[in-house]
This record gives sequence, structure tokens and C-alpha cells, in this order.
Amino acid sequence: MPYESNTNHDDDHSQPDPVDEAFVAYLKALDAGGDDSREEFVQRFPELRSQLSELLDAADLIEQLAGGTSRDLKRDPGANTRGVAATGIAMDDLDATLPVTPVPGEDAGPKLPFEMGDYVLERVLGRGGMGVVYLARQKNLDRPVAVKMIRSGMLAGSDEIKRFSAEAKAAARLKHPNIVGVHHFGLEGGHYYFSMDFVAGSDLSKIVDSGPLDPRHAARYVRDVALAIHHAHERGLLHRDLKPANVLIDENDQIHVTDFGLAKQVDAESSLTNSGAAIGTPNYMAPEQANGDHSQTCRQSDVYSLGAILFALITGRPPFVTDSVMQTLLQVIHKPAPSLRSMSDAPEDLETIVAKCLTKDPAERYPSAEALADDLERFLKGRPITALPRTRLQRCVDFLCDVPLFAVLLGRRSIHPTDAHERFQSLMLLSGFTATLVLSAAFFGSHLLNDRMPSQPKIAGGPIGDAYDRLASGLAERLGQSIDRKVETLQTEGSVENLEHLVSGDVDLAILQASAVRGEQVSVIAPLYYEALHVLARSESRIENLSQVEGTRVAIGGRRSGSQLAAHMLFESFHLDEKKIDITYQPLSIAQRDPKTSVVIACIARGSESIRAVLTSKAFRLLSIDQAVEISLDHPTFRPLQIRVDDYGDVGLPAEGISTIGTTAFLATRSNAPDSLVTAVLKALYEDGALLPGMISRQHAAEWQGLALHRAARAFYESE
Repeated sequence: MPYESNTNHDDDHSQPDPVDEAFVAYLKALDAGGDDSREEFVQRFPELRSQLSELLDAADLIEQLAGGTSRDLKRDPGANTRGVAATGIAMDDLDATLPVTPVPGEDAGPKLPFEMGDYVLERVLGRGGMGVVYLARQKNLDRPVAVKMIRSGMLAGSDEIKRFSAEAKAAARLKHPNIVGVHHFGLEGGHYYFSMDFVAGSDLSKIVDSGPLDPRHAARYVRDVALAIHHAHERGLLHRDLKPANVLIDENDQIHVTDFGLAKQVDAESSLTNSGAAIGTPNYMAPEQANGDHSQTCRQSDVYSLGAILFALITGRPPFVTDSVMQTLLQVIHKPAPSLRSMSDAPEDLETIVAKCLTKDPAERYPSAEALADDLERFLKGRPITALPRTRLQRCVDFLCDVPLFAVLLGRRSIHPTDAHERFQSLMLLSGFTATLVLSAAFFGSHLLNDRMPSQPKIAGGPIGDAYDRLASGLAERLGQSIDRKVETLQTEGSVENLEHLVSGDVDLAILQASAVRGEQVSVIAPLYYEALHVLARSESRIENLSQVEGTRVAIGGRRSGSQLAAHMLFESFHLDEKKIDITYQPLSIAQRDPKTSVVIACIARGSESIRAVLTSKAFRLLSIDQAVEISLDHPTFRPLQIRVDDYGDVGLPAEGISTIGTTAFLATRSNAPDSLVTAVLKALYEDGALLPGMISRQHAAEWQGLALHRAARAFYESE
């Protein structure tokens, strides 16, 4: 089957959605002064009754919360603004009034001032990855408002529209003096927008940038933010992107919380995620969010962010600041937050409040944003707070656990120790106290005892003939020659099974997909190569993208493979209900022979012979994943990747290749593995050339300093 570009797929209206056509016809009839009631309109389309009712109910939600309903759509025929819920309305049926700029930039959008229905857009207030916000004047009420529009305009995809609609719905449900209110959600000339309160003033990010704030002033700000967030929590919404930039300060020095683009319905399976480059800010993100475990996100996750904002206001910087997003995420997950008073002269009570907010375990934080606000109010009034400071012994244990030497002894990870920890370690090693000498002797004695080469090392690979199996076999041969011992390989289903064997001690080395590298017992030896997520649709099927797989059979690899891990994360990013998908745990070799299987998902190295054979047979075709950037931000183990024409030769791929997401295959071992084994493995891996085409070189592997590397691997790369 010949390939077509994604643009052609998106712009193909040869088969318009009948629901969209019916709804657009209704809008036109209303604008023309038609007399049909909502009930009469629905009865005219009995076969579409359910879908149309759902569409109008969605419109009702926005308009009811903003002061009207979709039943009030009939109004002045001269008005263009249509208050509707975000749906996939066919844009060819609407007159375009705003120009479309192909590449978003500083000059993207209409020439200002620009009249749009009841609004006159006057100037740009801000731009994000998905939207642009204008200062506008609402003509009929003669008041300033902020108007947010999808940045890509009529080019917006259905996912963008759904996320944009979700943001408007989330904010419109909230009525609180310290939350920016939404007035109207609409569609104008093919462009979705919603209007909201205009807050003249600044935001907390500018305060943080300008330097530390008076602690009492900072406490008042965060107290008010906490009360606003408690209002959202009480109505079933988590914010999930609290940061200084999303807290506006008006001319009366009052706060207003904005940007509910990442809001999540409490107890719902799928979250309301925003479009663009941000899914949350690592510096202010709770550990459970940074770890990608969305099921653990809760009210205490927002409490953590409130504590991080208070920390930043008082110190002039967030709790964790590094040179890269990955390093920041690792510190948020593993490293205790610094003490507030180690960076400022704040009162002890505020240090206690911040420490309670920033603890790693959500159960140890304040149970609600209201409880945090109550403690801040107690502080401001000079009354005793409810939070208890950590004892001197607890603080001492926390400090020692981050000293690299003690971290090794305790089997914990030490992520970028501070100068104080390194100085303490140096003083401890140089001191003449007997206890220090005993500890040092015990450490080195234990290290020498454990640093024994296994008599017969074992490597967990993968299914017979795949990249994991071939790499494991090649490494076993080289390592065996190097250490003059027999090295065995174990054939498995893939990453999940390999992790089980590694943790249980059945093998010494294992090849793991990035999402399977988990637990403090596991350390990385080397990044090996990039794997691409291949989404293959049967040629005769009408499936053009992953969002269409509900109701079909999808094969995602074996139950203990890395492919199924990647597939489940992909379903989550596409907001797919797995209960509506006939998921089969079959590898590609079996799934391709099952005529009922419509889609196969395989996470495998580019250029795979098995993928090449399937594409050559024309039985399946590759689908693009156009949301690669958003998905890779959703799941840090993913990265945008391109399947090139030369990866598979003459199989009909488009010249520009296929957009997808990729992950990394790692060679891993246990954290307590002997240094001698790790060093010997690394020498065997690099000294005689690459074991596989596209393998990551030693020079490039040495740049991956954010990994949980085995101590011997880190020393090996630092010697480069």
C-alpha cells in the first residue's frame, strides 16, 4: 500500500464526519435565524441522537459554568462567536477570518488590533507550546479580558482541540476570587478560543527572578494560593502544574491561580493534559510526577509544588536546580530537598512547613492544601504551627545518607552530593578517630571481599535471533576470551523477564529497555543503542493513526517484553481506554500470521530484519506518531525518533521517513556487582569495535552522566 503524507491524511474531507456536518448545519441555521429547537434538531437525526446529545451536553458544561448554555445559541444573526465544546468540526464548513502562520513565532497570528466577534484583540500577553494569550476588549460589556487561542489555529489536530477544551472545562468549573475565571469558550472562523479574566500586574516568577522575598510576604502569597487550590481539590481537580509563572499578582497585591491545562480529575483513569512543550515543570514537580507514575498523583502532589514555590520565593531559586531536565528529575526523585535555612535566614517554623511539603513520601506531607494554608496562617499570626520539625537525629541521618561513602555502604544512590557532603567525607577519611578507621577498614574489606569475578558469568538477552540475543551472544564471546572463563547467555522474552532474572540473582548482566531500569538494586553499565517504536497497521485496514485502534486487535509483544511496557505508556499518552482494545501479548513473528490482528507494536532497533521482512511483504505498513515531542515529555524514557528510508531500503517509506518515538537499550547489572566484572565487561564492549550497527560509542556513553551508573562504570567513563 503506498504511503501518504500526514498532511494529506489530516486535510482529507472526502468523508466528513456526519455528526460534525449536522452540528455545523445547526449552527448555521441558528445564525440565519432558524426556529428549530434543540429537541427538534436532535429528532431530525435519529441515527446520530446519542452523539449529538453528548456534543450539546459538552457545550452546556462550558456555557453553564460561564453563565449560559448551548440552548442559548440562538442570538443576533450578526454575531459570529459560537459557544461550543471542542470537537472535530469540519473546518471547510466555516469561514476563516484569522490568518494561519505555518511556523509559530513571535509574529504568528492576526495583525493587531483584530476584531473577532465580540472581542477586539489588542496585544499578545504570552505564548506557550500550544496556545497564545491576547489582551482583548469585550465590546458588549466594554471590559478587558484575556483571550487564549490554539496557536496552530485551523491546523490544530483533534488531540489539541480536546486538550484545549479540557483546559477551559477545568477552569470554568471553579468559581473562586483567587482563581482566574473563564467567561466563554467558542469557535470563531475555524479557531478555538476561550476568554477569561484579565489580571493586570505581574506573576510570582518575576518575583523569584528578582531575588528573595520577605518570608512573611511569601507565606501570605502561598497561603492564598493554597486556599485557591483547596477549592479546586474540593471540586475534584488537581492542578499538577503549580509554579510561580502560573500565579498572577494583581495591582492590589492579590494572587490569582491560572493555567489548568494539566488538571486531572481526581479518581479518573485519564488525565487532562495540556499541549506543547510542558507537561509540568521539573523544578516544582512532585517526585511521583517526576517518576512518571500518574496513578500516584494526588492532592499531596500539589502540596509539594506549593512548598517548592514557597522555597523559591524565600531563597530566590527552586529546591532543585541542575544543568539538564534529566538531572533535575533524578534529584527530585532521589535527593532530599535542601533545608530552607541552609539558603536563607527564614524563621524555623517556615523551614518546618517547607520540609513537610517537600518530603518524598506523599503520606508525610500535609493531607490537604487547606491544612498547609492553616499552618501558614498560624505562622503569620505568631501561633504555634501543627507541623513538627525533624529531630536532630533525623537530620543527621539524612545528611549522612547523602555522603557518597555512606550511600555506598547503605546501598543508596547519591545524586550529585553537595560541597558540604564532600567536605565531610574528606574530613572523615583524613581524621584519626578510631571509629573512622574502623569504618574505612570495614568498607574496604567488604569491597575486596565482594569484588570477586563470578566463576561463570551469565547474560540475559532476548528471543532467539533478535537484537538482544545477538548482542548478548557477541558480548559473551568477547568477555569469555578476556577473562578466560565460560560466559553463558540466557534467551528470554525481553526486558521484563531480564529484570526479574537480574534482581533474583539468576544472571549477572541483563539487557534492559530504559523503562525497565528501575529499583535501587539495578545499576547501568552502558547505554547500548536506540530502539524505535514501530507501529504497524495491516495494509487493508483503514487505521491511519494510533487513536483509531479502539475496537481492534492490537499485538504488543510478550507479557515479559519491553515492547508491552512501551505500548502501555503509548496508550496512556493517547488517552486510549485499554478496556476497549483487544490487546494480545504476542511478538511480531506470531502476530503477523494472525489475520484478526490489525495493529502490531514492536519496540526494536531500526533496521531490524523482522520488521524489514514484514514491510517487504506489504502485509503491514508503518504509522507515524506525530505527537513524539509531547509523548517524550510525558514519559522521560522516550525521545522523538525518525525511521529513515535507508533503515529498511526499498519498502515504500516516504522520503521524509516516519516520525515515531524511541527509547534506549541499556546493559545493566546489580548495584553490588563486582567492580572487576563491570570493568571487564566495558573493555570487552568497546575495545574491539561495535557489536551491533548503530551502537552508542564509549565517547557518547561517557556523556550520559545523569544515569544511575554502577560505580565502576562511572570510573571507567571518567577515565576517558
